[in-house]
Amino acid sequence: MSRSLALFALCALPMTLAAQGGMGGMGGMGGGRRGGMGGGRGGMGGQPGMGTRAAPKFPTAKSLEELNPAALLVDKHKKLKLDDSTVTALEALKARIFERNSDLMAKYDSLQRNYRPPTPPSRESQGSAPDTTRRDAFVQMQALRFTLDQLSERRHTDMKESLALVPEAQKEEAAKLLDKQDGKFSDLMPVMPTRGANGPDGGGRRGRPDERPPA
Repeated sequence: MSRSLALFALCALPMTLAAQGGMGGMGGMGGGRRGGMGGGRGGMGGQPGMGTRAAPKFPTAKSLEELNPAALLVDKHKKLKLDDSTVTALEALKARIFERNSDLMAKYDSLQRNYRPPTPPSRESQGSAPDTTRRDAFVQMQALRFTLDQLSERRHTDMKESLALVPEAQKEEAAKLLDKQDGKFSDLMPVMPTRGANGPDGGGRRGRPDERPPA
């Protein structure tokens, strides 16, 4: 009798393990379903367009003005071993850069100071159309981003003219300094949300916006 019971137990063991494995597999499917449908940021609980992402932070006008390419080369003139005539030319260009960008910088400064980022909606309001405050904030964001794009285009000209004043022997080192400064400029650029059917969504990107702000 005891041998029969032992033999029965050995035969039943694979069936028990198989059943447990099957339930484990279903548990895995359940976990995947929870991650894909509700719980995670990528699921329905964190849909784009619901304002779950923090509003972009824009740099101050002063922080952008400090990244004047000609001013950088003047500051580094000893390291670059620039002669007096080159430094004088760069000083004059530094002043021209400040002057020709002043109107655009003043516009950006005004926009940035008046910018009021939207607050995330409450859980009860999720899925509803954005209110006027959120729509206005999105328009402000687009206007700021568009102005930043214009300043970025100006910067390409500023860098090109600054490097053109540097003698050939020092150009390579000067280009490295300007490239490093350009990296700081890029780091200041905010990640912008795209606009979905219900207003700004949770996605983001660096670069030019899809649409210009309304006039």
